[in-house]
This record gives sequence, structure tokens and C-alpha cells, in this order.
Amino acid sequence: MSPGDNSLALLFKQTARADRGMYYDKDGEMLFIRFDEQYRESLIMSEQIQGLGMRPRFIAAIWMEPSPACFRAIMAVVLAGGIPVPLHAHSTAAETLEIMHRLEADLLILTPSLLTASDRPDAWQSSARQIIHGGITLMVGETGEEWEGRVKPIRRREWREYTPPEETAVIFMSSGSTGTPKGIMLSFHNLWSNLFSIHQSLQLDDSDSVMITKSLGYCSTLTGEWLLALHAGMNISLSPGLTHPLQLIAAVRRMRPTFLCAVPAVMLPLIKSTRWRAEDMQSLKKLIVVGAAMPPSLLLLLQGRLPKVEIMPCYGLTEAAPRVTCLPAHWLSSKPESAGRAVPGVELAVYRDGKPLPAGEVGEIVVKGANVMLGYYNDEPRTTEVMTPYGLRTMDKGWLDEDGCLFVTGRADNAFNVAGHLFHPEMLENVLLSHPAIREAAAAGVPDDATGYRPIAFIVPEEGGLGVETTLLRELRDYCHQRLAAAGRPKEITVIARLPRTKTGKLDRMEIQRMVEEEYDVNRTRSIPIGENGH
Repeated sequence: MSPGDNSLALLFKQTARADRGMYYDKDGEMLFIRFDEQYRESLIMSEQIQGLGMRPRFIAAIWMEPSPACFRAIMAVVLAGGIPVPLHAHSTAAETLEIMHRLEADLLILTPSLLTASDRPDAWQSSARQIIHGGITLMVGETGEEWEGRVKPIRRREWREYTPPEETAVIFMSSGSTGTPKGIMLSFHNLWSNLFSIHQSLQLDDSDSVMITKSLGYCSTLTGEWLLALHAGMNISLSPGLTHPLQLIAAVRRMRPTFLCAVPAVMLPLIKSTRWRAEDMQSLKKLIVVGAAMPPSLLLLLQGRLPKVEIMPCYGLTEAAPRVTCLPAHWLSSKPESAGRAVPGVELAVYRDGKPLPAGEVGEIVVKGANVMLGYYNDEPRTTEVMTPYGLRTMDKGWLDEDGCLFVTGRADNAFNVAGHLFHPEMLENVLLSHPAIREAAAAGVPDDATGYRPIAFIVPEEGGLGVETTLLRELRDYCHQRLAAAGRPKEITVIARLPRTKTGKLDRMEIQRMVEEEYDVNRTRSIPIGENGH
């Protein structure tokens, strides 16, 4: 396919190869479906969708278990002329309905088993009637059959309050970690340009294979794994729902991918585990880390454990479709703190007060390129705020070095002023995560009359660590004292059983701040105050 083509449906058609396909596990048996078979099944399902009487450019939320059927459903919506909205399987029925309402969706393609016992079809439809103004059709994603009929409103609405731009190809929902989730509208041109950039960066071909472990609710899964595999002619191994790091090891041993896209939440406990060897992942050639920054010391440790694997940290955001930077593997040893250089076709700069900054100065990261989104669904104020004449405002802070490599310091809206110094929670979190006894960490700011705010930290120890003694907390105090400036050292460390996260797996900053305001009374087990001098 050439860059001049402008149709996601055409991409699916032209990459429907008979000699490549998707491996997946079903009831313990490894099965394989060719891409041309999957495409033909999608055509059949698209005809079923069209038979439901959808309006032109209809919006379809896809709430399904990650399986070949989920990929097929997305393709079918596109082929039927609709706009797919992939959702995470672990979304609740209430969250799904709220998204449907916000997007004025026409169709919900779902896996019925995702409804819990308390969300029986009749009760669920009753709730849907209360919040959805227009009609909504339910379809079983695995079979393409209409499910439980149509949710009947008092009066079916045939018009929209908001019509997405004509070129809208897909809508992703943001994580909502700092507010109401936003509908991020991406065109085929956005997706294609970023797909092309990723392909150039990684240099993958049809001798490679990718293992997909993440939800299709992530833009990085769709663009940087699925569409990349189709374009490059790679086989796909589908291995979703991994909840333990050793499950990842077992999946790699079994499916033998050469390329893996992973998130820190999966890689961090794996790095600290001694229950695997490099030979367990010997098929891997390239590993990229997306979604959040990893502590540099742990990236280097991972590289030491996998010396033959090219490990490349990346930076991106859904609004950029999503890849912005990638660190070449040969620079990892010298720049482990960096997220890398801009991928081909993407321009990267750091701004302050509307003006670009020279290398070394911290400001807001700004992105320009054909990958930048169309805008937020029915939210002109937010769209105007971030889409400026000089580029897409990411709301992330960082700086560039002389080589054009990006160093991300944290989210602008997460930062606190501590005694005149800007405190980014991510810096403290990365230090804590680098400690071998810590599985998860979060930091926040507590209002303080003397300093404005004071940093505090929440930690989840490694397995078996909830009975941790005060000695570990005191060890962490000294650990932070050695690695952080005074303004960034936690004034209190609290051990808790779990950290609140959004549906996309990111730290739920709003919930963490609520925990702070309620004096940490959420699964708290033990804490230790730390004096102003760090001792």
C-alpha cells in the first residue's frame, strides 16, 4: 500500500495475505487463522451490520474479550462504513454505557459474558434507556447476531448533536487519569503516517512476528502492533490477559515472537524476578517499552539480562496516533534516561510561553506531524487548547539534548511547588521503583503552610512484603536521600495493598490525590514520617 491511499478499509483488503495470519490459544489448543480468512469473515459481518439499518458514518463501540473475533469486529465496522471505538474488556457496563452516551453511539458490539451477574441483560437495558437518548443496537461480536434486540428509547433520535469530521477513521478514549475521558478522533492519514514512521524506526519485515499482549483499547496496540504487522507482513501471536510476569515468559517460549511491545507494569516485576533466563526469550530480537517511563537503572539491568535483544524505550500519546520518539538500541547504555529521538516524519520541540527553547532547557513537549489527531470528540475548547499553530501541546514536561533526544520529566498537571522547586511525582516514583523490594509506587503532594506542598509516597512491596517491617521503610528513606534533591524526597512513605489505576493501567492521579486528602485511609498498612533533613 502507498502513502497516497487514504482508506483503512483498503489497508485491510490489501494486507489480507494467505501466507500470514494470527496464532491464538483456545481452550489450551493453539490455533491459526489466515489474514485472508479473517478478512472474508469481516466482510460477512459487515453485511450483517449494514442489515441493521445503521446511519452513514455510524459509531460503534466494541466491548469484547481480546480474541481474533475482536479484530474481526473492528474490521467489520470499518468495512461497513462506520467508526470503531475499541474499549478495554475490563471496562464496566456503566462505563461502557457512559461512553456510548457521550459519543452518541449507534451500535455496541460486545462479548455478552462481560456483563456481570448484577448486569443482567434486562437490568442493563433498563439502565441504557435512562442515559442513551437515541436508539442503540447490540450485536454479539463472536457471532455477528443481534443480541437481546434493540434498546428502545422513548423516542428514537435520528440526528446527532455532534458529527465527527468526515475523515474520522477511529476514536480512542483517553485514560481519564486526571479527569473525564476524552474521545480522541484519528483519521486514516494519522494512523498511516505513524505506522509508516514506526516501520522505518524498527525496520521489521515478513521474517518477523509480533506477540500482542495489550488491549485493542490502546492506540499503540492498533497502530504499532496490529496495523504494523499487516503492513510489514508479520505473523501475529495473540496472548492477552497476562497477569503475572512468568506468564509472559511462558508465552514467549511458546509463541516465539521476534518483536514485543510491552508496558512498564509488565516489565518491572519481570526484571526483578530471578525465575527466568535469557534463553527463555531467545526468539526476541526487538523489544520496545511504551506507555510510561521506566527507571533507567532497571532498563540497563534488563539489557544486561537480554544482551542480544534490541531494547528501545519510546514516548507517545494517543493524540499523536501514538508514537513520537524511539531511542535507538545502541544509545541505551549512554542515554538510559531518554525516550529517544523523534521518529521519521514527526517534529519535536520544547516550548515555554509559546516560544521554543534551546537544548537543555525544560518546558512543555510539543509535537507536529501528519500523525497529530483531528481533535477531541465534541470538545472544541479542549481541542483548541492543545492544538496550537506551533504544534500539539502534550502537557508533558521535558527537555532535548544536543542530539535531539527527549528527556521527559513528568506531566505538567501532576507537578507541585515544594519550597520554590517544581516537584514531579514521576521522579520520586522512578527512584522507588528501582528498589528491588518495591513492585509499585506512587507519589503526591500534601499542602504545607511552610513549603507550599510536601512530597509523600505510597508503595506496594514485592510479593510477601505486606508484612514489611519498619526497617524497609527506613531503608527507602536513605535510598531516596542518596538519589534525590531535598525537594524531591518523600516526607512520609506509606505501605498499601494496591494502587488505584485507570482502565488503561495508568496510575489514577485523581484517586491518589483523594487518598491524600482523606489522610491515606485506603488499604493503609504501615507508614513512616521522615524529617525535613531526610533522616
